[in-house]
Amino acid sequence: MQVEQQHRRLHTQKACQLLGNSSKYASLDEMNSSHLLWLMRRRMMTCINNKVGSTWWVNLLLQDYFDGEPLLTAYRSPHFIAETVLGLSPTIYSFERPELLKSVRSVIIVRHPFVRLVSAYRDKIESCVDKDACYAYKYGFTRQSVPRSFSAFVEFLIRTIPESGPFRGQLINDIDSHWLPYYINCAPCDIKYDFIVKMESWQDDVRFVLENFNFTSFRENERINASNATHVALEYFKDVEPHLISSLYSAYFADFEMFGYSPNGFYNIYK
Repeated sequence: MQVEQQHRRLHTQKACQLLGNSSKYASLDEMNSSHLLWLMRRRMMTCINNKVGSTWWVNLLLQDYFDGEPLLTAYRSPHFIAETVLGLSPTIYSFERPELLKSVRSVIIVRHPFVRLVSAYRDKIESCVDKDACYAYKYGFTRQSVPRSFSAFVEFLIRTIPESGPFRGQLINDIDSHWLPYYINCAPCDIKYDFIVKMESWQDDVRFVLENFNFTSFRENERINASNATHVALEYFKDVEPHLISSLYSAYFADFEMFGYSPNGFYNIYK
């Protein structure tokens, strides 16, 4: 696993070099630091990407922070609590972050970008159709405007997500975190992540990372059926025209390149 992690780090670094400088593909200065969680007792920083095992990971960090005490989550979500107790202090300015990063080892968690988007659609959008209240309405959709198919959601993403780079920091506040590209959310060309966890190899990756941070007691990580998630995603993509898939790939191109994913298999399945 150590060799695999080294391979992933080198792949990301080479992709960043080929794609261009970090200012084009999100920088530490411009990113929204609310998704960076700092467990300083273990000198650990994690960039949280929603719809990528984020809830499990947030709960793990909080359990360790609170020494295993049960969380009072009746009125606040674990994500909100984590951002409050593990997020950067507002007094930490952007120019101080590089020095802070030198004091920790960093973790980023990713999955196939298209599979992640299907998960986001099913969880946050599809459940809203013909309902009076749901997550999508908080984001700005109305009952009339919420995408009524995955293909319509893809068209929305193409209009919303700029083709990979360049971008400006204000943009991240206009894109929901559940489909915000990794390269914008985590600035992997600026932050040289020590550990790259992939949901496709979740069990092995998580155990390796936690052993490196000396987590001696943690609940067994949830079982992730990556092959089933891919199968489900392919079923949704059958209804998306090839030219839309190409445009969606362009929007998330940097994510594919930086983390070694391919869109192959998602083309030529249109019904």
